[in-house]
Amino acid sequence: MAPRHAGGGRRHPAQYRALAGFIVASAAFVAIFVTLTLSAFHRPTPHDLPVGIVGSAAVTLQVEHGLDSAAPGAFGFRSYPSAASATTGISQREVDGALVAAGANLRLLVTQAGGTGPEQALSGAFTAVAARSGRQLTVTDVVPPRASDSQALSSWFVVLSVLIPSLAAGSASALALRRAPRGWSVAAPVAMAVVSGLIAAAIADGIAGLGNYAAIAGLVGLFSLAVAAPTALLARIRPPLVALAVLAFIVFGIPASGGPANLASFTPGFLRALNPVLPLGVAASAIRNVVYFGGHDTTSYMWTLAAWALAGVVGLILVTAPRRPAPALTRPGVPPVVPAEPVSALPGHASVPGMPDPRAAQSVTLVVGFDDSEPARRALIWAADLLRSRTGALHVVYADHPLIDSDLAGFGRTEMDEDRDEKAARVAEAAKEVAAAAGTPYTFERRQESPPDAILDAAGSYAAAEPANTPIIVSGRSHHVPHRVIGSVPVRLMHQSPYPIVTIP
Repeated sequence: MAPRHAGGGRRHPAQYRALAGFIVASAAFVAIFVTLTLSAFHRPTPHDLPVGIVGSAAVTLQVEHGLDSAAPGAFGFRSYPSAASATTGISQREVDGALVAAGANLRLLVTQAGGTGPEQALSGAFTAVAARSGRQLTVTDVVPPRASDSQALSSWFVVLSVLIPSLAAGSASALALRRAPRGWSVAAPVAMAVVSGLIAAAIADGIAGLGNYAAIAGLVGLFSLAVAAPTALLARIRPPLVALAVLAFIVFGIPASGGPANLASFTPGFLRALNPVLPLGVAASAIRNVVYFGGHDTTSYMWTLAAWALAGVVGLILVTAPRRPAPALTRPGVPPVVPAEPVSALPGHASVPGMPDPRAAQSVTLVVGFDDSEPARRALIWAADLLRSRTGALHVVYADHPLIDSDLAGFGRTEMDEDRDEKAARVAEAAKEVAAAAGTPYTFERRQESPPDAILDAAGSYAAAEPANTPIIVSGRSHHVPHRVIGSVPVRLMHQSPYPIVTIP
């Protein structure tokens, strides 16, 4: 294999690949986002916008035929017996507006609180109908926006404001808490969601006068968890997968939501299909219905948000569950152990004359933390030599620290993984040489944990496999601080280990 750093021959191409990958990914992000956003809003056209009609069968048929001829598929019609029932239908979110054609003139009932997009589309379409029929049209806003929320845009912007922090909190918590206790990985996005809901609802009420503090806090908190928990899950699986959360919640989520004017019914077909299942538009519609429509038609939205949140939380619980390590295999090429007469004591310790040593016939399990440093080599040599003259098992554990990417997109991950794999291969080869020199069979295990955790977890797995044989942990002294008798790893092991510790100076 060519030297890795000789003249920078391999380092620079890897950096160029990382830069090229970053540029390509950024360009793709921009292209997809701009394409989706402009496709949704450059020429908004309604599709099956629900409209009520109050009038005779003949008038209703005439109006439906006229609108279908002018804009095929733009509206979906529903008949109401009276203007009062049509108003109730609007307030309960059954329709976005209604035409009352029960007299000489026409009366259009709309609600700007339901979104300026549907209101303007209905006003424009029925103004044209009235002009063709020679009748006067009166437009009445039956559910107007609040004075402090003049165009009913606040519901959407409240949710949008929480979207980016929730994405950031999900990815950051997964990376920052990768080595923290299991419960913290779930508690972090939940705590973020609770705080987001409480703060956003208070600010929305103070600035836009939306009121309904408890309901909005709950909906915003549920939305935040629906974004943060799945993002954290993807980051825990592999950090670059956060890009999928960005695609789902931002790149597709914003255009599919219909924006602040509630144009979800005006977007292309594939975005209309995504609107009911992506959190942004669902949460904005739920808050709008709570603020202006008495909470009608919010149940399905809450179930959608709960499904996202639950999937993320359950996934986090599963991926952070402790895993029982697979049994390591003995390295090939190591000669089998040759039975010998058992010794009566550990090296340097004599047994009491005339007294049988109970350890003489007992098998011993040695767990050695090894990183190919000089103290670690002395510890492994001591352990391998001990097992030349007595029965037992030698388990070598290499603690490969968990890797937290400095770039969330993971463009440098390949190079970092190569470095770590090369180091692990060197450590494994060094362990093989020591064991082969002593003629001692062994196992080698690479764990992505801190050294004390890796050694203790490995010892625990071997103790569980052989309950009658307590493992002995063998560790070398510190090689980072020469003036210390032992280092931080042996000290932590002695504080935390339920098993005997042997430190080799």
